[in-house]
Amino acid sequence: MPKVISSHSPNRKHRPRAVVGVRLFMDEGAVREMIGHADAGAADRKEVMGLMMGTVYRDDQGEYAVVSGTATAGLDADEVSVRFDRGCLEELFGSMDSSCGDEVVGWYHSHPGFGCYLSDIDVTTHEGIFGKDTGFALVIDPDTETLAAFGCRDGVPEKIQMIMME
Repeated sequence: MPKVISSHSPNRKHRPRAVVGVRLFMDEGAVREMIGHADAGAADRKEVMGLMMGTVYRDDQGEYAVVSGTATAGLDADEVSVRFDRGCLEELFGSMDSSCGDEVVGWYHSHPGFGCYLSDIDVTTHEGIFGKDTGFALVIDPDTETLAAFGCRDGVPEKIQMIMME
């Protein structure tokens, strides 16, 4: 079973990052999966969400993540909110087990027509999953075809640089 990253994981594999200052590297296929999921939800006028699976490394600049896959399951969603359906947790765990990547390094969700930002509820969700100062969030607005990556530091969302890899 993959694990969720936390600030209590000091034994990260040391690997220099490909681009100085970038904290999040995303596999192009994983990004396409997330965008496709957001587009499908937007067609039904619903938000979507899922988990970003990958690996966290460290180098002389600190920690960074490489996202290699996604995991999701049945959702309880409408136009302005989304959460995993409580009856689908076994499905979610199966999706995590079959995904590329050995850790939950972040989560993604959509804001159809509302832009890319982390709301107060999103920050609470993020910190509830990852704790303080760890994990990444990707927000997708399928209506405007935009996305943005975030981290949270002491309850404050901050946009971060992300690079998509082939």
